[in-house]
Amino acid sequence: MNLLAPCSTALALCAGLTPLQDPTRDFIAGQVQVEEKTYPYVLLPPSQIVEGERYPLVVFLHGIGERGSDNELQKEHFPKRMAAAAYSERFPCFVLAPQCPKDQRWANVRELDSGRRIQEPDPTGAMQGAIAALAEVVRTQPIDMQRIALTGLSMGGSGAWDLATRHPGWFSAAAPVCGGGDPETVVRLAGLPVMVWHGAKDTVVPTKRSREMVEALRKLKHPVEYTELPGVHHDAWNHAYAPDGCLENLIGARRDPEIIQEETVRLLARALAPDERVAFLGDSITQAGNRPGGYVDRIRAVFKEERPDVGVIPAGISGHKVPDLLKRFEADVIQKGATLVFIYIGINDVWHSQSGKGTSPEDFESGLHQLIDTLEASGAQVVLATPSVIGEKPAGENNLDAMLESYAAISRRVAATQGVTLCDLHTAFDSYLKIFNPTGVAKSVLTSDGVHLNAAGNVFLATEAARALRQAVLARD
Repeated sequence: MNLLAPCSTALALCAGLTPLQDPTRDFIAGQVQVEEKTYPYVLLPPSQIVEGERYPLVVFLHGIGERGSDNELQKEHFPKRMAAAAYSERFPCFVLAPQCPKDQRWANVRELDSGRRIQEPDPTGAMQGAIAALAEVVRTQPIDMQRIALTGLSMGGSGAWDLATRHPGWFSAAAPVCGGGDPETVVRLAGLPVMVWHGAKDTVVPTKRSREMVEALRKLKHPVEYTELPGVHHDAWNHAYAPDGCLENLIGARRDPEIIQEETVRLLARALAPDERVAFLGDSITQAGNRPGGYVDRIRAVFKEERPDVGVIPAGISGHKVPDLLKRFEADVIQKGATLVFIYIGINDVWHSQSGKGTSPEDFESGLHQLIDTLEASGAQVVLATPSVIGEKPAGENNLDAMLESYAAISRRVAATQGVTLCDLHTAFDSYLKIFNPTGVAKSVLTSDGVHLNAAGNVFLATEAARALRQAVLARD
């Protein structure tokens, strides 16, 4: 049996691990840089590390009183509690506690005069630091990637809502304590176990902040555990993190991307109009997506159960680029009565450039405009996806990354100009791979060969496509 000793801020595993000398258990200090700013964090390892085994990780976001740069204050409350012998024996796991600077917050939420809270598109710098710390820890420590849980209290409770709604597929469960957020974002939590705690007499963060998030989840028919504590003020965490609180369920949960995908598609199905016909227009990824277990097939399977009146039109052909779609989309999509079209194209337009058969940026852009103009003129609504990946190595390390990003930027620009819903697969894949490709492999995380989807990739794409399609449907006049 080997034990993990604190060895460096880089968090590299030491050779010949030795028992921890301090019975109170030491924290390992680390720091990451995001846009030239340094963000500190501490990592509490399990008291014992068995070689070859992997352990759950709990990401903890602290409250406003622990902000700073000393890399000490954020140990209060949850991390120190988890360091106690009674907890470490019952819950053998890693705890990651990043620290938020004094002048920042975890959640990027703006409050309107009406009291409505709106989540801004980009995470705060502090949250980017927390994400970078998470990426470093999963890269350097024996983490069970299926058991990454998220919690936070007060300002960190709002941060937990913020991070979970931005990246629900990263986590096995989330437990926001006396926090709040933008209720409109909870749709992204479909399928994710959520445990919410708040004191009924909290005057620092009003109880209504948690209530409105819980109510929004329940309106979507999403199960949520809500514990409102009678007589308790702002210290709900003392109850949430007590031995009989949420920790057993939080740390014991496992990621289930398939449940998230199914529940996300179910929400799309409920939003569709009667007798809707949804087309998927693209290349070999979409062609394969129509096979059993493919992303199109996964969406269709939920439709059959939830909305049998809705039709699916598969329209993917191997090797196709934008010019190829222009030759066939009227026959393959419009003439088949499509009312909603998901366009996923661009991989071959870039990839085939290596043999001189790619598509120029100008033709790619003008072709997308033509596709959308004609589809909309037919009465169909369009969702445009950016090309995903050509290689799964970290951004900038795959041969065609720069070119692929430029074509993804064209797709974003076209979507904005045309006023259609964007499904930014390029960004979604990149964000996911930063966490779930810790060893930087070229394939096998979401793809079988760096391009075409494996089983996990089909689940991932079905989820992202369903979110974007639902957004488009809800935006209808």
